[in-house]
Amino acid sequence: MKRKYIMMPIIIQGPKQPGNDIDVYLRPLVEDLKQLWKKEGVPVWDEDKQEEFNLRALLFVTINDWPALSNLSGQSNKGYKACTHCMDETESTYLKHCRKVVYMGHRRFLAANHPVRKKGKHFEHKADHRTKPKHRSGKTVFAMVKDLKVVFGKGPGSQHIESEDGHAAMWKKNSIFWELPYWEFLDVRHAIDVMHLTKNLCVNLLGFLGVYGKSKDTLEARNDLKHMEQRGDLHPEPKEKGSHYLSPASYTLSKVEKESMFECLESIKVPSGYSTNIKRIISTKEKKFTNLKSHDCHVLMTQLLPVVIRGILPDNVRATITKLCAFMNAISQKVIDPDRLEALQNEVVQCLVSFELIFPPSFFNIMTHMLCHLVKEIRILGPMYLHNMFPFERYMGVLKKYVRNRAHPEASIAKG
Repeated sequence: MKRKYIMMPIIIQGPKQPGNDIDVYLRPLVEDLKQLWKKEGVPVWDEDKQEEFNLRALLFVTINDWPALSNLSGQSNKGYKACTHCMDETESTYLKHCRKVVYMGHRRFLAANHPVRKKGKHFEHKADHRTKPKHRSGKTVFAMVKDLKVVFGKGPGSQHIESEDGHAAMWKKNSIFWELPYWEFLDVRHAIDVMHLTKNLCVNLLGFLGVYGKSKDTLEARNDLKHMEQRGDLHPEPKEKGSHYLSPASYTLSKVEKESMFECLESIKVPSGYSTNIKRIISTKEKKFTNLKSHDCHVLMTQLLPVVIRGILPDNVRATITKLCAFMNAISQKVIDPDRLEALQNEVVQCLVSFELIFPPSFFNIMTHMLCHLVKEIRILGPMYLHNMFPFERYMGVLKKYVRNRAHPEASIAKG
């Protein structure tokens, strides 16, 4: 992941990104990868030993953000079957008022004998004894997509066919990477990018706490609770002139609590180079975070948030958020004890189950759900720092210094 090893093998002409048609541009790269996998490899000169040797290589995982993961893998990552691990066993619900699909039902990831599985009082009055979604090997996934016909472009035949239930199909195309002879033997072919996941999770959490942008604890979110007949104490109460009163939830910060939180943030001092200046990302006047970057969210979720919420929020809410931050910190370490992975998996699932009792259903977007699959990828791919987008985003920052249009550095490089 060092900067000197990062290369740019493809530059795609704009003005728009190719989307699912990216396979057309990946054809030369895939042909090179096939050649590098052959027994004879590619003859390369070793300057140190002053001799020629046969170079062989393989692509064992792709690292990309969430939209690009869909374009490369060919799997739809939005809608009712958006999870790239659960696939057709994804538990999803459409929220009528928020008008979006959410992903809940995390009790099935708990141990079979966990007592919370039997409790139905706060979970739609139902016990949950289902097993977690089974792992799909590369061969199983390849059997799903090998007969798909791919038509590139926007013309006739390129539209996706709906499934029997009327929803969007789970697969959009047969990815070009399946042509690689070893691709079906890989358990994880497209990694979840923790950098973007952490930012999305942080913004989502701070939005419900009411300290970032517009509050996510909206009338629509409360109406969905009413529609699902859950937590009657949070249902909106009608007032005069058509307005509604939203009673404070357990996660709602009072004015005094916000003042305490931002006073603590303003007093924090960190070593040089550790993070951005904290005072630049907070507004003490409005009591809100502003202009959060990916690394700011990483520092908040792994170090600072558990500190600033001490002494505020109810015990169950504070403890659950703190446990989640401890999990994010643990998986961000360069060295992870394999014997701890099972405990980390149990902790993050328990956090998600607790969040289902705290936050409205609109909290559970696909990024929140993907938390329960991170440990599996660490077990297969190694520590998280080896397969996230931080090195590439930092290198993009270096490239921006050489171009005139910093908003679109790739276009400047292509035109230059």
